[in-house]
Amino acid sequence: MLFEIKGICQNCAENVNVLVHNGDPISQCPSCNEDPFEVERIAGVVYVVKNKNQVGVKIGQTAKTVEERIKQLSSTGVAGKFEVVAIFPSTNPKKDEKRAHEKLLNKKLEKEHFDLEPVEAALKVYRVFNKRIMPIFYDDDIKERFYLELEKAKIEMQLKLKGKKV
Repeated sequence: MLFEIKGICQNCAENVNVLVHNGDPISQCPSCNEDPFEVERIAGVVYVVKNKNQVGVKIGQTAKTVEERIKQLSSTGVAGKFEVVAIFPSTNPKKDEKRAHEKLLNKKLEKEHFDLEPVEAALKVYRVFNKRIMPIFYDDDIKERFYLELEKAKIEMQLKLKGKKV
């Protein structure tokens, strides 16, 4: 797949447009003749999905697209439709999913299902990723609530650091 990436060169700070083919830059920065970006191949995603017929959320991983994974889940005879809450691109989705499951053991219902509301689940997985990867949301309402909760947590932490009660 061929992409044109626009951004700022990490070497000389000039604005650049670079072609990327299958994850590899095929052009260099015209100003400094260096690779302007580090391109990291994503091996898959950790996903959070919900189903109105089930309690909580399912947190899993796939090397395919989340849409393909949902088709697989839907073909298992589970009642209701799975809806994507958020996905987290990952260079090691199996390892990241395992870490998320370990951190959420106290909320585990069974297998990959957790007793969490969708926004709470997205926040917890975000924290498992050490806040280095922002989720991609499929629902604007959940996205907005996620960012509001992040801001709320930030303000509460600032108050605690000042010795104030929250």
